[in-house]
Amino acid sequence: MPKDHDFKRLVRARMAGTGERYTSARAALAAQREPGEPVVSDRARSLLGQLADVGLAAASRGHLERLPEPERRAAAIEGLRHQNWRVRRTCAWLLDRVDLTPESVAALTRALDDGHPQVRRKAVHALGCENCKPSGCAVDVRPLFERAIGDDSVLVRSMVIHVVTLHFFHHQWAVDLVARVAASDKSAKQREWAAGAIAWLRWHWDSDASRRQLPPDVIARTQRHPGYWVVVRDGRVVATGRDSKASRRELGAGGRAYWVAPPGTARPRIP
Repeated sequence: MPKDHDFKRLVRARMAGTGERYTSARAALAAQREPGEPVVSDRARSLLGQLADVGLAAASRGHLERLPEPERRAAAIEGLRHQNWRVRRTCAWLLDRVDLTPESVAALTRALDDGHPQVRRKAVHALGCENCKPSGCAVDVRPLFERAIGDDSVLVRSMVIHVVTLHFFHHQWAVDLVARVAASDKSAKQREWAAGAIAWLRWHWDSDASRRQLPPDVIARTQRHPGYWVVVRDGRVVATGRDSKASRRELGAGGRAYWVAPPGTARPRIP
C-alpha cells in the first residue's frame, strides 16, 4: 500500500476515475491497506502542523494523545519527517508513550541524525526509556547509544547517560560507556555526573559484597528483597530502603544497611 503522504492524492485520483465522493473513495482505499496498517487522517495531519505553533502546540498534542494508539503512532512517525523541528520533537515524545514497533524504531533511529539537538535528545529517550512505554522496550540500544554519546550536543549526551544509568547499568557495555564519559567528555559537568554514577554503582556492589559475608541464614533473609536496600540488626532484617522512617530509626539503633543484588546479576567491572 502507498505511503501515507501519497494517500490523499490517491483518493483524489480515485474520485476522478469513479465519481465517488471523497469519504467513499477514501474508505475504499483504506480498506485495501494491509490489516493493522493505520490511516493518518487529515485531522491528524492538521494537528501535527499545529505543533509548530507555540500557542497551539499544547492543545494539539493533547488531541493527538487521545487518538487510538495505532493512529497516534502512525501520525508521529509521519511527523518525524516534518520540516519544523518543534513538530519532530513532539512526535518523538509521542512515540515515547506508545509501544515500539519496527517502523517506529526505524523512524526514531533516523531521528538520531536529526538536524536539531532537541529532536535527537527526545529520540534517545524514546528508544531507551522503559518507564514510559505500556510494555517496556525491547530494542538493542547499545550500538545506537554508543554512537549518540559522541553527539556534539551536551543535551543529547546527557540524555544517553540518564537512560543508560537508569535502565542498562547492569550491562557491562553501559558501565564502560559511562566510564568513558567520566574520563574524556568535553563537558566538565558531564564528566562529573558520569563519575558520580560510577561511584554510585561501586557503592551498591561493595555493599552487596559486604552482605555476602553475613551468616548464611541472614543472607537468605536479605535475599527476599532483591534490588533493594535492607537494614540488618541483631541478625534480622528490620527495615527496607535507606530513607524510610523505619530505616533511619534502625540505623540509629545500630543496624547496618546492605544492598541486595538481584538474583543472577553479576558484578560488572567497575573502573
